[in-house]
Amino acid sequence: MTTRSLIMVPRWAGSPDTDFYPWLTAKLRTPPLFDTVRALDMPTPGAPTVDGWVSTLAREAGPVPAPSTVFLGHSVGCQAVMRYLSALPQGHTVEGAIFVAGWFEVDTPWDTLRPWLDTPMDFERIRAALRRCVVLLSDSDPFTSDFRRNTRLFEERLGAEVRVVPGGRHFNNPQEPAVLAALQERFGAR
Repeated sequence: MTTRSLIMVPRWAGSPDTDFYPWLTAKLRTPPLFDTVRALDMPTPGAPTVDGWVSTLAREAGPVPAPSTVFLGHSVGCQAVMRYLSALPQGHTVEGAIFVAGWFEVDTPWDTLRPWLDTPMDFERIRAALRRCVVLLSDSDPFTSDFRRNTRLFEERLGAEVRVVPGGRHFNNPQEPAVLAALQERFGAR
């Protein structure tokens, strides 16, 4: 039997016990949607680096993850997941990804964020690696106010299904029902 796993990559300054990650992990246990659910403890969460986070993800998920793997990225975690996926061997696919509060642009970037914005990504490779891609954005995100442009970029670059959550801000609450609902609806069938 194939083991189905969900690997979560937190936001900037996030950890496995912040935001909605503990709540979501508990909710996904009954009924079990995944055999394993892990929120990763990323290095230097207050100043994440592209190399540090992508190499940690590669170490945790493996250089070639099982095809039954689903990734959940939150904010900068989406960037790490996309960059990791772009490095997978040609032709390898995973079940999918859900990107929560993802972005390609930020209204007011700070210095340590610049490498995430300025280092190009291979969107064709990312798109080819994902059998399904769902993006949750908010119409009130304090970091990326132009949610319509952000929606368009995810649709054009990754062929993503984008859901805009009214008043969702940056999805930093201890419970985020929209995230659970998207996982259940789009990744519920085994």
